[in-house]
Amino acid sequence: MRIWVSGARGKLGAEVCRQLLAAGHEVVEADRTGPDPIDLMDRDAVARSMSGSAAGSASGSAAGSAGAVDAIVHCAGIASPENIEPVDLLEANAITTFNALEEAWKLGVRTAVLASSGSIYGTAWSPEEIGTPSVPVDEDSELRYVDPYALTKDVLERMGQLYARRGVQVTALRFHWILTPAEVREYIAEAPPEENRRNLWGYVDLAEAARACVLSLEPRTHDRYAALLIAAEDTGRHEPTTELLARHSPETHLTTDLPAHTSLYNCTRAAQTITWTHHSTWRHP
Repeated sequence: MRIWVSGARGKLGAEVCRQLLAAGHEVVEADRTGPDPIDLMDRDAVARSMSGSAAGSASGSAAGSAGAVDAIVHCAGIASPENIEPVDLLEANAITTFNALEEAWKLGVRTAVLASSGSIYGTAWSPEEIGTPSVPVDEDSELRYVDPYALTKDVLERMGQLYARRGVQVTALRFHWILTPAEVREYIAEAPPEENRRNLWGYVDLAEAARACVLSLEPRTHDRYAALLIAAEDTGRHEPTTELLARHSPETHLTTDLPAHTSLYNCTRAAQTITWTHHSTWRHP
């Protein structure tokens, strides 16, 4: 397959490209940096990139042949709302998503993967902590956000639903905090537990997040649109999960037994829809 990847020079996008190339796919990189920058806010530039009339293709280490793409993986966007005006955040994340989906649909592409976020629930970037009423969190958990970043991810998912109604297989992946094992140790395991109470001490390994993108490209006979939570099966802490909740988030209601270091995010739907489960853990260097 010939696959267009936006944000190809970013943390997630670069790993997605690496895995796609390793699997024998051809990748069309679309990023504002690199030797052939693409302005994803410019729909004509996006269209040229997808149709094969712009540079940026790769197959292994060699340039790929020109031609329209078969699928898109949209990883581009502002990953953190810190020090960004809300209007700029909304414009960047919404317009780049619309351009990617609209130009792909016009080209006849019928498979799209979108990088959504676990921040859509509203806990990560709320001006004041809003808490999590009950755990484990899953795709049916209420969206209680009051911040613009979460809004941009809700808009992204609603755009995905629109194009699914037009006949595109759209998978929106709600990635939790994408980290390497070393980053989990630094930012979660070795940090004061209060610092990550908002995120319920969760994470997703970078390679596992990219693998979810690759798996989402496979055709499905059901669920033309799917929003899937993508998180590790364990927390990023050494303390047992129930102990973390009791000490640092006692107002959160536990609806099921979560033994040992079990994650507070339930990714069963990802296993059922794209056969994805989190294979690795930061606990084994």
